[in-house]
Amino acid sequence: MARKKSQKLQDELIEQEIEKINSNLTELPEDKRKIAQRLIERIAFMTITLQILEDTIKAKGPTYNFTQGSQKMLVENPAQKSYNAMINRYTAAYDKLFSLLPKDDPDPRDSDGFDSFVAKR
Repeated sequence: MARKKSQKLQDELIEQEIEKINSNLTELPEDKRKIAQRLIERIAFMTITLQILEDTIKAKGPTYNFTQGSQKMLVENPAQKSYNAMINRYTAAYDKLFSLLPKDDPDPRDSDGFDSFVAKR
C-alpha cells in the first residue's frame, strides 16, 4: 500500500524539483525568470503531487468496489480523479513555461525553399 510522504519529505522533493527545472532553463532570460519563478514552483508542486497520486493509484487501483447497503458498484478512485484533473493543468503550466523560452530562429540552410516560394506568391 502506498504510504503518504511526510510534509518535510514533500517539501524537500519539491525543492529538488525546482532546482531540476531551473537547471534545465538556462536559456530563460533573467527578466522572464523572475516572472516564471512562481510558475516553476507550482509545476514542481504538481510534479510531486502527481507522483504521490500515481503511487496511490498503483497501490489501490484506478477503481474500487463501493458498497452502501444493498448497492454495490464500481467507482473511480478519488486519487484517479485528482490525477486526471491535475495532469491537464500540469501540461498547461509546462506549455506556459516553455512559451517564455526564446524562440529558435530557423536555420535558412535547413529550408527546402517552400516557405520562400509561398512568400513570393
